[in-house]
Amino acid sequence: MEFERTEIDRLVTFDPVRSIIFLLAVFIIGCDGRPNVEQIKLLDLHNSETQINPSEYSLTVIYFLSPECPLCINYTLAMRELEDEFASNSIKFYGVFSKEWYSKEEVNEFRLKYDLDFEMLFDTELKLAKTLKAKVTPQVFVLDAESNILYSGKIDNWVNELGKKKLEVSDRYLRNALVSCADGQPVRPKETEPIGCLIE
Repeated sequence: MEFERTEIDRLVTFDPVRSIIFLLAVFIIGCDGRPNVEQIKLLDLHNSETQINPSEYSLTVIYFLSPECPLCINYTLAMRELEDEFASNSIKFYGVFSKEWYSKEEVNEFRLKYDLDFEMLFDTELKLAKTLKAKVTPQVFVLDAESNILYSGKIDNWVNELGKKKLEVSDRYLRNALVSCADGQPVRPKETEPIGCLIE
């Protein structure tokens, strides 16, 4: 009888569903939630397959852009100035164009017209946009060498509502984030609500 009670206790204690849930919980807790951007295949202006490699730089700045979005066009000067200021600090800048709406020729014309020197990439299947949860253009993401997102959102507070622009910019979110990282300080704010043309 003692053996039977022990066996019943063992069967009652072992619950396969609970065990699976426990293992899943351990797995989820063990994951740090960093986006695996290095595994996403993108295309460059020469139609060659490539990827973004944050581990090669101290910081990686990713702009989601559209050559037809008025805000993207309006921000080209700010983007150019930021790259001129920070590119020598082991910071890599990328412009990413999602879906297949724009040809390589259109994007290259956009790059040349507005004198943008950073690398232009195509996210034709929206894999990078979905991984980073990009919603609009322009929207920017700052990643560290381990692919942690340090900042995401607007470049600055020039536009807080579509169609309404401030006379002066008072909060340069992206620049402040890059300066904070260079000084070893926490980024604040870490996120702002982006405004622009929807990524579809």
